[in-house]
Amino acid sequence: MKLYVTGGTGLVGSNLIRLARAQDNVEIIASQFGPEPEWKVDYELDPLDISDAEAIRRSIRKYRPDVVIHTAASVDQVWMRNNRELAWAVMVDSTLAFARACRGIDSRFVFVSTDWVFDGMVPLVTEFSPPLPVNYYGIMKAVCEQALGAMDDLNYGVGRLAGVYGLNYAVPAMLRREQSLGFEMGVFVADQVTRGRVAEIWTGPNTNMQAHPTLASDCADMLLRLGRSDARGIFHCFGSESAGRLDFARAVASAFAADSGLIAAVPTDPKTLEIHTGIRIPYRSCASVEHTSAVLGRRAMNVAEGTAAFRQEWDAFHDGQGKELCRP
Repeated sequence: MKLYVTGGTGLVGSNLIRLARAQDNVEIIASQFGPEPEWKVDYELDPLDISDAEAIRRSIRKYRPDVVIHTAASVDQVWMRNNRELAWAVMVDSTLAFARACRGIDSRFVFVSTDWVFDGMVPLVTEFSPPLPVNYYGIMKAVCEQALGAMDDLNYGVGRLAGVYGLNYAVPAMLRREQSLGFEMGVFVADQVTRGRVAEIWTGPNTNMQAHPTLASDCADMLLRLGRSDARGIFHCFGSESAGRLDFARAVASAFAADSGLIAAVPTDPKTLEIHTGIRIPYRSCASVEHTSAVLGRRAMNVAEGTAAFRQEWDAFHDGQGKELCRP
């Protein structure tokens, strides 16, 4: 299989590449825009501006992959709000350009979406629930989902993710070690408790308080399964268990054998709230994964499984010998 990954130096992309490299008969091409991998790689890197639709078409025709997994995206809510036209080109136009290019050579296209296509007000959503995004990021992801579903003769799957945490195996310096209004706090908590520091967990307002924590290496497996599948439509490739913000932080601390007293509830940082004025954040994500599990042949990890695996990956990566083994 020839696999083309966009966003190969990102969190999800680097885990996809690491997993694919461990499988037999997988040739990897990764688009690259921004920081280069921190060490030499043994796969093809293609410098690509994904806001350039013609460049996308040329790249796909050049490499003719069997599967394209499109992970590249911005998660900077403020930048997207302040640069709407460029954000649309990066998030929406690029997705449709990749889809058209894949259709033109009969390739499978997997688009990575988000649980933030929902407003966080419904007690339980499924892969078939109608979206209702509350911010520009969610709107653009929902538009892409709908547009892909409307394209004739497109072999595609949408893999929604949620609250992704884990190690970046291409550019570790890009790891987010601070907290955000979203649910990506796994590295922040691990970094704090392994240093014996208190992890102050934001508890609102305008903060994602419940979600499906997803280990990056685990969702990488789900996305690869989706890439190899011929199933079409939307799939929930995120953690199988919804958890509250504090409960997840405590689970990370427990996995690292840290004192639960190092997890402290605090109000959301006022400066962060001010910067995000006018940008709504979904309060809760609670979703079914039953359809996805049946189609892809497994469910993603629950909170305890994911945090335990995260601890193993953390220890291996931060050990001198393990770090060498984990390098791409």
